Amino acid sequence: MTAKEQFLTNQQRYQPLILPQRFSDEEMVRDWTLSRRDCEVVNKYRKQYRLGFAIQLCAMRLYGRFLNQLHDLSPRVISYLSSQLDLPPTLTVEVPEREATVLEHRNNILKYLGFHRFDDKVEADLDRWIEEHAQQGLLPDELFHRAERHLLLKRIVLPGPTTIERQIIRICNQVHAQLFEQVFDQMSPELRDAIDDLLQATDGNQRTYFNQLKEYPPGAKISSLKRYLERYDNLVSTGINEFEEKVIDTAFLNYLYRLTKRYSAKDMKRFKDHKRYALMVCFLLESRKILLDHLVKMHDQYMTELCRQTKNSHDKKHKEFRKRQKKAIDAVLETTHVLLEWPDEQPLYKKDLWQRIDEKHLLASIDDLHIFKRLEERGYCDLLLARYPSLRKYFADFIRLPFEVAKGSGPLIKAIEFVRKLDDGDLKKLPENTPTAFIPRELRRSLKDQADNINRNVWEMGLALAMKDALRSGDLYLPQSKQHVSFWDLTLNEPSWDETRQAVYTELQQPPPHEVRAAISTQFHESVSEAKKLFGLDNFAEIQNGRLKLKRDDKLEVPDKVNQLQKVIDAHMPSIRIEQLLMEVDQMTHYSRHFVPIQHHQSRPKAFYKSLMAAIISQATNLGVVSMSNSVKGVTVDMLRHILQYYIREETLINASAEIVYQHHELPLSAVHGTGTLSSSDAQRFKIR
Repeated sequence: MTAKEQFLTNQQRYQPLILPQRFSDEEMVRDWTLSRRDCEVVNKYRKQYRLGFAIQLCAMRLYGRFLNQLHDLSPRVISYLSSQLDLPPTLTVEVPEREATVLEHRNNILKYLGFHRFDDKVEADLDRWIEEHAQQGLLPDELFHRAERHLLLKRIVLPGPTTIERQIIRICNQVHAQLFEQVFDQMSPELRDAIDDLLQATDGNQRTYFNQLKEYPPGAKISSLKRYLERYDNLVSTGINEFEEKVIDTAFLNYLYRLTKRYSAKDMKRFKDHKRYALMVCFLLESRKILLDHLVKMHDQYMTELCRQTKNSHDKKHKEFRKRQKKAIDAVLETTHVLLEWPDEQPLYKKDLWQRIDEKHLLASIDDLHIFKRLEERGYCDLLLARYPSLRKYFADFIRLPFEVAKGSGPLIKAIEFVRKLDDGDLKKLPENTPTAFIPRELRRSLKDQADNINRNVWEMGLALAMKDALRSGDLYLPQSKQHVSFWDLTLNEPSWDETRQAVYTELQQPPPHEVRAAISTQFHESVSEAKKLFGLDNFAEIQNGRLKLKRDDKLEVPDKVNQLQKVIDAHMPSIRIEQLLMEVDQMTHYSRHFVPIQHHQSRPKAFYKSLMAAIISQATNLGVVSMSNSVKGVTVDMLRHILQYYIREETLINASAEIVYQHHELPLSAVHGTGTLSSSDAQRFKIR
């Protein structure tokens, strides 16, 4: 295992078990409460070592590992365990000085909890388990977490994280080698030659193109946009677009990209051909997506900054000329008053007017009014068009990216085609049917000249702004990108369903459509045959003339003494809140640890344990998330829906139920009320509030 192949962080690798200093009340009850039997076992040891023994017992049951250090444990945990063991208050935990005594304590804990050491047999079983799940497409980081949960369910002491990490990398390398061969066989000789060139430094450049593709883009400037557009063109020229991408799962492709990104060009050359070329293909496929995303983001940032600067300049000029406009209006009004008050019988000559009014001041005021009028009507557009030459420095290449549009956005892709033809010389000017509906309102006044011809500069600037907005909304997209794809590509369309339909039927063990009737009929007759066998065991139901007949006994009269006895029994029954019942059962079984998120989902909502209990109750009692959120302080509808969407699934419910059933097997009650395959809730009597 090389350092580049490691997927665990240093903290995960060297500090696998770090306990928080703060625990909620629910976590304290769930994780650090000792049962009566636990206390009996702990009390067999010397008084000064009981607290440390109890801590290690809880840690092994909860985490599958012993704690290496007990001095930094939360004082609340120490106090809580001390009170259960009737020990005096303390802030320190004593441990035996003799290593043999410590080892004996740990072995006794493992024996009591039913845990086994991680030996060669367990390692071989884990190898098979990892290989099976790796072939299903699970990535190493997800395999690591699942492997730990798998060992914990099997009551195996978890080895060091690096042990599992090495095991996963070894198995994954074997599984991935088969995929590398498939990818290598699909590559053209031209693509292999292009990959070799990417790993070589070009003349005058010490860095390879492979290293350049790893860079994160700088600010959205003309130079950086042109540089990244050139990189995209170089990437496409390798022939990567002709490679069939469907052979590699999307998540696995992203994992191999992140893995390849850790290597240098020198490291890549050391690999065997199959691995080197396969990793580079995955890197190029993912780099193509990321480059397109960067270009869209940089265009968005550039146009946003362009509009911001233009608006600031417009506001600054508008503020300046607004003050001058007020003075200009006063001058024009003064002139108007002079004209209106001039006697009708007396002729008006300019020299007479200039004697009453300052000529230069009036002419300057009129110019200011014209400027302000233009600024009001077209000022923003004029300032925006002044930046059009800068836009064209990259926009001519940007618009040649493989854009596609959603239904209803046909005019946008038509406009993009017109710009391409104008740049190629296929069109001399914009035709009469040029789409203009997407042009922003601020540019419409300047869109056409006096001859009613479309101003290309205005129209193309409006197109650049419309593309920015359309890329945000998804009306315009890049199928080869990562983030800006069609909405329908994220759903299961008919062609994809046709390809996966047969595999889905097999995976779900469902008959194909043409066999459904026969399968249902067969299942029905099998169920009837099984039911007939069971009918002979009681006299409640029987089949007469092909019909089910149920026997209904007359209702027995209940004596008064029985009613009185029932009331006495009810009065002595324990009363418990349903949420307290759930937490007490969790304290004994730890079933809540099985409610893990779906793959690649790491975030946890606030007050997770409280939200989990509330979500379980909302579904078990048909109360619903809305009513439950109103009943529980600090839990919102969104938190409950988050839990139901990512944590409470069929898989997690089955695992949690299996944990409870396992505990049922350990109780004498299970021998009376069944083997655990059926619910024994009829044997429980609680007053639920």
